[in-house]
Amino acid sequence: MTTEQNSIPNQNDKIMAALSHISALVPLMGLLAPIIIWTTQKEKSKYVSFQALQAIAYQLVMIFAYFIGMGCYMISFFATFLTIPFAGDGPSPSAGPVGMLGFLIPFLVFGLMFIGGGLFILYGIIGAVFTIQGKNFRYFIIGDRVASFLEK
Repeated sequence: MTTEQNSIPNQNDKIMAALSHISALVPLMGLLAPIIIWTTQKEKSKYVSFQALQAIAYQLVMIFAYFIGMGCYMISFFATFLTIPFAGDGPSPSAGPVGMLGFLIPFLVFGLMFIGGGLFILYGIIGAVFTIQGKNFRYFIIGDRVASFLEK
């Protein structure tokens, strides 16, 4: 890390960095805020540049995870409907508790997506709290990759 990243940021830098992270509250559209902040502040402050670029990468990962989760949900949803003809009319093993599990899978996948989305947003809020206090916040894995990108 450069000495500028270790220096204490001023109040405007803290606010810009926090806005970059807190924009995770608005998935998809919230990606615009860190992009605008990074393009306008990258030459003025290394702290804001690093935090905004980190927020961009983090939100792109969040969007990618959402699409993967939605794909899994759609596959499980349509797979459930494909198993309906095999359920049969009379008492059969597929109509029992094991067969009902197939109908619960889409709900479980959607529940995991909901919990995962909440955790993504919570981590973004944690980043905003750290940066408004002037601390050098790094997302797990993403922070090191962004730092090595900026050093090039």
